[in-house]
Amino acid sequence: MRRRSSPSLAALQSDLQAAILSGDVRSVVPLVRAGAHAPRDTLVGVYTSAYVLRLIGILKADFPLTHAYMGDSAFDRAVRSYIAAHPSPHRSARWVGDRFAPHLATDREFAAEPQCGELAALEWALGLAFDAPDAPHVSLSDMAAVPPEAWGEMIFCAHPSAAIHTEAWNTFLIWSALKENTAPPPASRHAEPVSFLIWRRDGTPTLRGLAPEEAMLWQEAARPVPLARMCELAASFDDPETAATRVAAYVHGWLHGGALSAVSLPNTATGFSHSAPLL
Repeated sequence: MRRRSSPSLAALQSDLQAAILSGDVRSVVPLVRAGAHAPRDTLVGVYTSAYVLRLIGILKADFPLTHAYMGDSAFDRAVRSYIAAHPSPHRSARWVGDRFAPHLATDREFAAEPQCGELAALEWALGLAFDAPDAPHVSLSDMAAVPPEAWGEMIFCAHPSAAIHTEAWNTFLIWSALKENTAPPPASRHAEPVSFLIWRRDGTPTLRGLAPEEAMLWQEAARPVPLARMCELAASFDDPETAATRVAAYVHGWLHGGALSAVSLPNTATGFSHSAPLL
């Protein structure tokens, strides 16, 4: 009878990794040699536990205020259920938590406290703003290069770090209190969703609350739509007589804060393009 060959080291390592990532190590226990003081399943469990504990530590670092808000026990349970439901496909530990906030929002245990998922989403968005690529910032003096008769055709390019975060609960107030090491307020639901603009300013993630009209116009500007169309949208949103003034104030705020990285005019051959900045 022909003797079955032993798996190669590479195959053994691959099988062990796959088993640990899946959480089902039964298939690899027979491949591990028992130790002098511990059986095979205990030794395999050491690797499994170490992997999970390492991921818990990574997510505690990525979501420090969510961890502080939930507490050690609840946060650990949340991470363990997250790892089981969403094994990370990424080689880099930076992206292990990319689906943690949606998981909290839908998990059977934690969906009952939606502020937890929103708090994690806010922390993740701030982390993305910090990691976003560098890009130039547009200023009012840069816009002076555009002929006044062409201003209605201008389109804007958002800075790579800029994004909208919308909350249904008082998550920002909870986040602010935790950041200041004070007791967070009780969770409460807003009458209407509240939006914030998050971007990196002077190397630091920043957020600012947006009125509903400004939030709508920012999303339209980022699509992008030209300035004249933004004024039309503002006129349909509120007082038409002051629409242009309101849009100008919003754009001024975006420019002053460094949330825009380019201004372009239409390309007659291809339409609007971010590839033809005036700067």
